[in-house]
Amino acid sequence: MKNIILTSKITAATSFIIGTVLLAVYLYFDNLKNLEQIGFGFILIAFWINLILLVILIISAFVKPKFRIEILKTCAILLLNIPIAIGYFFLVLWSLDLSKHF
Repeated sequence: MKNIILTSKITAATSFIIGTVLLAVYLYFDNLKNLEQIGFGFILIAFWINLILLVILIISAFVKPKFRIEILKTCAILLLNIPIAIGYFFLVLWSLDLSKHF
């Protein structure tokens, strides 16, 4: 059980770090077009990996009630990436709109 919890926390942190680095590079280097494709591909891959881990955690919370609190905290960590990813997505859209005006 500890393995899935640790794996989920590492995955959530890795998704956040990679997404943040991609956004920073994209904004710093003035809208690299290839990076848009890489970023959107990363979002799709990270979404599915995190979703699979979330489903496993939710099932584990019912199967292993002893670890329920820790599992639910880990679910919350995974779910925190959603508003962050949405915010990053809107930043990219905003930067695309701004680049049209200059």
